[in-house]
Amino acid sequence: MELLTPLALLTGLVIPAIIILYMLKKRTRPQTVSSIMLWQRLERVNRPALRLSKLLRSLLLALQLLTALLLVLALARPVLNIFAGSGETSIVIIDTSISMGVKDGDTRLEQAVERVRSRIRGKAPGDKVALIAMGEEAVVLSGFSTDSAALLAALAQVGITSARANPNAALALAANMAAAEDGATIILYSAGCFGPLARLPEGGFDFIALGSGEVENLLIEDAVSDGDRLYVTVFNNGTVAAAASIEIRDAQGQLTGRREVKLDPQQRQVLVWRNLPQSPWISAAVVSAGDQLELDNIHYSLLDQDAAGKLLLVSEGNLFLERALVLYPDISVSRVAPASYKAAMAGMYDYFVFDGFLPSELPAAPTLVFDPPHPNPHFGTGAAVKIQAYRPLSHPLLAHADFSDVSIGFGKAIVGGSGLLEFEGGLLATAMERQGLPLVVFGFALQAGDLPLRPAFPILLRNVLDSFTGSRQPSTLLRYGDLVPAGEMAVLSFGGDPLPQGHRLGAGAYILVTGETQELILLNPPVTTDSVATRDILESPGGQVKGKGERGMPLLWPLILSALLLVGIEWWVDNYGG
Repeated sequence: MELLTPLALLTGLVIPAIIILYMLKKRTRPQTVSSIMLWQRLERVNRPALRLSKLLRSLLLALQLLTALLLVLALARPVLNIFAGSGETSIVIIDTSISMGVKDGDTRLEQAVERVRSRIRGKAPGDKVALIAMGEEAVVLSGFSTDSAALLAALAQVGITSARANPNAALALAANMAAAEDGATIILYSAGCFGPLARLPEGGFDFIALGSGEVENLLIEDAVSDGDRLYVTVFNNGTVAAAASIEIRDAQGQLTGRREVKLDPQQRQVLVWRNLPQSPWISAAVVSAGDQLELDNIHYSLLDQDAAGKLLLVSEGNLFLERALVLYPDISVSRVAPASYKAAMAGMYDYFVFDGFLPSELPAAPTLVFDPPHPNPHFGTGAAVKIQAYRPLSHPLLAHADFSDVSIGFGKAIVGGSGLLEFEGGLLATAMERQGLPLVVFGFALQAGDLPLRPAFPILLRNVLDSFTGSRQPSTLLRYGDLVPAGEMAVLSFGGDPLPQGHRLGAGAYILVTGETQELILLNPPVTTDSVATRDILESPGGQVKGKGERGMPLLWPLILSALLLVGIEWWVDNYGG
């Protein structure tokens, strides 16, 4: 038997309190007296005292104590594991995606860890347990072990690290481990917020579903600064409409802006702030009492950055594009007409944007192209056609850019590369490489639609330029959820206080010190626009897997019903038992 909430046993302190109160209880009986002066004598005779003899004679007390004991055990939520026995082998997979941060009382991850901890403490001495953390990658926390102390130490390492879970990688890893142990059972603790499984494990498999199918949550999907403005994208990945305040604060924690939002499930809204404060970074946060997922409520964004280079815009004149490029703080922008472009300019600038024009030889630099000529010597294109419908594809350059309200009138198909936008004629936008350098091509003119008028445009342009300059890329040495490493590298809080080795890094601003070099690092939590509502049925080619609330026989309701039965017996004894 294992206890899912063992700390509830502390409520058992009420039992000695019941005993003390019973021993002090003053018993009275109806008594006829000839004078009220005799009441004082009765009072002295019946004065309460701690008398052990009372305890030995009271059936009512025994019933009350037994009722209290059953209720205390019910609060501890015992589960009778009817399958347990000496020599049992199990592989426990714990989901560490952001969906496990949803609070249903405790967070789902806290519930999973507590249940696994109870399982480890309650296992037989010969039982073997292995632990796997399931984020976007599967990580073995502990191989097969019978050592409960070592398993509990490995379990303490579990934390949320990923936007999504990769169950196929975790189950494949678990299956390989199970192949070395006959009769190993795989147990998955998760909210099930992922797609169909590629295959089911061949041996025993249990899915322990955690959480509720109804969730209220707003998240900060992104916060992008272009120098003068801040674009904050808010998204509802819950199941109910949600309202909240969005607060903007500077590096000193001073409130610089607040807006109210209300979004339906799967709805997105982009908020724009101007007149930003002088600050190295800024934060955007969701403030809501009903929000069930706190981790994705904040996002940090750099404001002041050093210039990363020079950009040349080659265009006949595109006011939308030119203004958007000038707002990017990390580059200086120059513009020339196509007729004035010379091959010698290829070595004078760090980045290039060609609008409706391509030179005979592309510069050896990151390049962005809108409306390329057809044909051209650099990549294949189609003739311009009317765009009836298109769809955005999954690509990092489209991160947080909402194309749902963007219309494109005319465009041409682009051949090759990794697609960004797709229509019935092929790829409408693509990301390629030429000479090992990025080449991003959009097969339409900005004037051929309303993209420049939509919030997606500055976000898209920022994503492309960030990929060119390498800015806003998190340090490869530090990631959200990492532990502060040992060695010569030091990690400080933004206030300058050193963080101890092994400290888990959450969202926030940090200073990374390596030798004499200091670097400001902003760590943001993983976010997902997928629903974080619990799915208690997993789909797979081998059929559905129904999630179990518990593994074993829950004793909660039998204990509660037994306590109610004892209460009824106590009432009968008190009233009719003589």
